[in-house]
Amino acid sequence: MIRNRHPSARKTLLAAVACLTALPALAAAQESPSVVAVLRFDNDTGNARYDNLGRGLAAMMISDLSVLDEIQLVERERLEELQAELDFQQSPYVDPATAQTTGLMVGAEFVITGSFMTVEPDMRIGTRIVDVETTEIRKAAEVQGPSNELFELQQQLAETFIDGLGLVLTEEDRARLRERQEANRIDDIRTVLAFSRTLCYLDAGAYEAAVEQMIDLRDASPNSVLFDVTLDLLQDRAAAEVRRRAEDQARSRVGRIFGRNRPAPRRNIRPPGC
Repeated sequence: MIRNRHPSARKTLLAAVACLTALPALAAAQESPSVVAVLRFDNDTGNARYDNLGRGLAAMMISDLSVLDEIQLVERERLEELQAELDFQQSPYVDPATAQTTGLMVGAEFVITGSFMTVEPDMRIGTRIVDVETTEIRKAAEVQGPSNELFELQQQLAETFIDGLGLVLTEEDRARLRERQEANRIDDIRTVLAFSRTLCYLDAGAYEAAVEQMIDLRDASPNSVLFDVTLDLLQDRAAAEVRRRAEDQARSRVGRIFGRNRPAPRRNIRPPGC
């Protein structure tokens, strides 16, 4: 019988092979982007005019930061659907424990919450980055500037997020970010408010009203990636809604024939909450 004369050497070799086998998986794990959820910002102005602005600010930040490979952004619409499903009020999003619950439900590692207030002519936006695993607030920051210079505030916000998430950007990363920010540039607060109201229509399922307003906004800012993507989404939703209504009407006609008629549900063209 032949015995292994060098058991320790054999164990060392096996350990080395195991390490080499594990390296690709370890590298992949290290390179996988962090999942980040940006929640709707709270309106602390006391002015109903700004009620929808939090949707627009979140959408703008998601669009800007989505060009960075180091992070993966949760879709804004998915977060809004979750909020509606759980009947969350806006204010609890600021609470780290609630942010943790939301993050766990969408598979996020970090949740960004925010609020804004105005002291004319300035706007102040505060943000917090919450670690979903520990509920620790990784970073709290505040930016302030004239409300008619939202582009500068948008850039400052992005920097606070990048710093708080511990991202190290290359020059190529920063070039992509600047290009996206410039493409999405909106300086006029009225345009941002109109876009935010459109998002409210989208979230309420009033797709026809949203498409109508989004077309006007896109025509005014034809280079905006955010406006293009939002309009595409709205047109898809509107087309699906038309098909649904046609199916409801067909079922209603069949119901009348067999004496089982039920009126087809209709959505509000312009939801009162928007």
